[in-house]
Amino acid sequence: MNSPTPRPISSRPSSPLLNTQASLALKHFFPLAGNLIIPPHPSRPEIRYMNGDSVSLTFAESNFDFNYLTGNQARNGHEFYHLVPQMPEVSCVSNTRVAPLLALQVTIFPNFGICLGYTFHHVTADGNTLIRFLKSWASITKFGSDEKFLAGGSLPFYDRSNLVSSKAPKGVEKSLWNQAREIKLNEGEVHYPLTNNVRATFVMGQTQLQRLKKLVLTRRPIVLHVSTFTVTCAYVWVCLVKSRGASGEKAAGGDEQEDFVCVADCRGCFEPPIPETYFGNCLITCFAAAKNSQLVGEEGLITAAELIGEAIRKRPRREDGVLEDFGWGRPKKTEIISIDVSGAMSLNECRDSEGDLEVGLSLPKITMDAFATVFADGLKML
Repeated sequence: MNSPTPRPISSRPSSPLLNTQASLALKHFFPLAGNLIIPPHPSRPEIRYMNGDSVSLTFAESNFDFNYLTGNQARNGHEFYHLVPQMPEVSCVSNTRVAPLLALQVTIFPNFGICLGYTFHHVTADGNTLIRFLKSWASITKFGSDEKFLAGGSLPFYDRSNLVSSKAPKGVEKSLWNQAREIKLNEGEVHYPLTNNVRATFVMGQTQLQRLKKLVLTRRPIVLHVSTFTVTCAYVWVCLVKSRGASGEKAAGGDEQEDFVCVADCRGCFEPPIPETYFGNCLITCFAAAKNSQLVGEEGLITAAELIGEAIRKRPRREDGVLEDFGWGRPKKTEIISIDVSGAMSLNECRDSEGDLEVGLSLPKITMDAFATVFADGLKML
């Protein structure tokens, strides 16, 4: 297997096309080409776009094994880091810091495929917004113009007037800003830590998901929110807790609290609802907690599904994982690199079969091996 480090290139047949179409997509999602402006205290930060602002787009070439990288098997996490672009450095003008918000990288694997990598600041927007930008870029590249994108009614919605609540307690806004000021802005290159983690993908089939739903509803008919998302998260949560016990990473069966946290799109929670195309952050955090013994016990899955379902309740529709066609066929794989650091799991639609889900994890190898066994054994018993 060759070195994973891509080398920068200046031109390829696809390069001018991707560059031009990215620019056209950014005309509609223009704040992504802007900068985060951080003035001295007490002035507040702002996102500013000016004519001439742009997004860093790097083209590179790699001779690494494309099929290995796009497989589901356990792979070393650090082998993916060179496929993700570095954000341009923060500059300082008149004591005001200027931070770019998005960087893109296209890595070409000659005769095999192309990888699109991105890095962006969540201060700009949530995943829903970014995915909509990537989908618009894919549509424009595939069809040669933005006509189909515009006809689809997917233009970003920028009106924030409905987000301003007069019912917010006095002083909350000031308190939140003061908290935000304590968050350190990374002003140099982002270096992912070299961990011993491996990353792997596990597929939850549509039939298996329906059986999980049926099992939960049979045992807990009063549970109100038994969605694909709920049962997938519940099953993975239980498998993770069991695998950490099986691998010796932590003791199993005790009273130690296990937490599950996810964010939900709350665009539909407002009255009137905010359009799904709203540009920005519109999220709410959902928490579920249980004792370790509750999750590894016989009723572990049912308990997890009940707790997560209660935390989410009427969770609005979310944008699915990217997997968009740029004109060369549907992407083979989506990888969320940040799970190496965050410890989160990723959920994406499956390329090969509609309705199936791909669960991405990054764990120490011994824990990943244990998880693979627990995951497979559990599905066989459905």
